[in-house]
Amino acid sequence: MLSIFVTFLGAFLTLIVMRPVANWIGLVDKPNYRKRHQGAIPLIGGVSLFVGNLCYYLMEWDQLRLPYLYLFSIFVLLAIGILDDRFDISPFLRAGIQAILAILMIDLGNVYLDHLGQILGPFQLTLGSIGLIITVFATIAIINAFNMIDGIDGLLGGLSCVSFAAIGFLMYRDGQMDMAHWSFALIVSILPYLMLNLGIPFGPKYKVFMGDAGSTLIGFTIIWILLLSTQGKGHPMNPVTALWIIAIPLIDMVAIIYRRVRKGKSPFRPDRLHVHHLMVRAGLTSRQAFLLITFVSAICATIGILGEVYYVNEWAMFVGFFILFFLYVYSITRAWRITRWVRRMKRRAKRLKKA
Repeated sequence: MLSIFVTFLGAFLTLIVMRPVANWIGLVDKPNYRKRHQGAIPLIGGVSLFVGNLCYYLMEWDQLRLPYLYLFSIFVLLAIGILDDRFDISPFLRAGIQAILAILMIDLGNVYLDHLGQILGPFQLTLGSIGLIITVFATIAIINAFNMIDGIDGLLGGLSCVSFAAIGFLMYRDGQMDMAHWSFALIVSILPYLMLNLGIPFGPKYKVFMGDAGSTLIGFTIIWILLLSTQGKGHPMNPVTALWIIAIPLIDMVAIIYRRVRKGKSPFRPDRLHVHHLMVRAGLTSRQAFLLITFVSAICATIGILGEVYYVNEWAMFVGFFILFFLYVYSITRAWRITRWVRRMKRRAKRLKKA
């Protein structure tokens, strides 16, 4: 319990201490055609998350796997993320560094994707040596999925908390208390950022953003935990369950990349076509979009948990995930129609209310 308190305190105090430092060195996010907030917002959520995580690790060192490798990896991601937030580094350089960290994770930690479970039938789909390559690409994909979903206040923090809560529950159910406690500690380390990002309790004056440093750190931590918990003998969750736990960030990333490539644009070029942008365009406030997307993410994670608890066939869970994926892509590619329909429904509701 003490380690949880120290984690929260370390993360919170970091946000307070780093505000003037961020303003002094220019580590702030300024509004532009894509970013429609007011004023320069400190990009210090990642530093806060790192310090909170470090506090927990130092107090629970003997209970966690591969502490040196994990802390080294997230420190590198934090440093590169801060440089990117400040100077805008090439996405290819960032992807290259993420690939190197994935290779170190495989080589030094023996953490990699060895199998995909029974997603194609009553047999385990073993990957062999190709699993090493898939692990590298999966690491880059998950890191950038959580990076790309960070578009409105609260969303990255909310979706991350949903994922860590689902993982923590499954770890607790399996008796892996060290992993369960760490998952819950990660939620605690995110909470100070989430509170200030949403203006709680000090209002918009103390708003902070996570920045690329924080979103990449979160993405790497999630793929790290998922690989530890879905691979090896006696794994506490099936690989397909991991898809449900990170469903919204993963599907949104794939859908957006597909849409950009289809339009002849670079998949790395930012735009305002993510699901949260489309919801705001349809008439929802940013807070409403955040709550709705987080709620849907929680439903997806719950489906994954129920699949584990009731031993639902993995292939059935996989088919269900692909149905969700194609419905999502279908909706995104026809976003303008859905947006127009939502606006029409809202106008009708207003007229009925006046009548």
